[in-house]
Amino acid sequence: MRFKTFVAFLIVLCFSSWILGAKLFFQKYFVEIFLGMFPPLILGIFSIYRIKSIFLNHPEKLTSYMIKAFVFKMIFYGIYIIWVIVFSTFNPLQFFVSFMIYFGLLHILEALFVRSIFKR
Repeated sequence: MRFKTFVAFLIVLCFSSWILGAKLFFQKYFVEIFLGMFPPLILGIFSIYRIKSIFLNHPEKLTSYMIKAFVFKMIFYGIYIIWVIVFSTFNPLQFFVSFMIYFGLLHILEALFVRSIFKR
């Protein structure tokens, strides 16, 4: 699958599931679901872009990049979650559920895309 097609798929999947789920079933949690969806989507898109770029240009640097990216993501997500809990006025349970679902789903899809890059 091409990068642009995959990114478009991720964006449509995330935003449509957010809008449909939040508007149809969880109207009270519209913002919480968005806050749980958006950072994993943005970091996932950036991560697969960099992985593809590094793999095509300097494959020997890929492992080093992936380790650094993993550490950065964990630090960023930790700071982000703390920020949302401290500065938000809503109940964080819905945010956590949304974050964990999108985080897990996007990482699985990212792994499948990376695997498709390696198979070429």
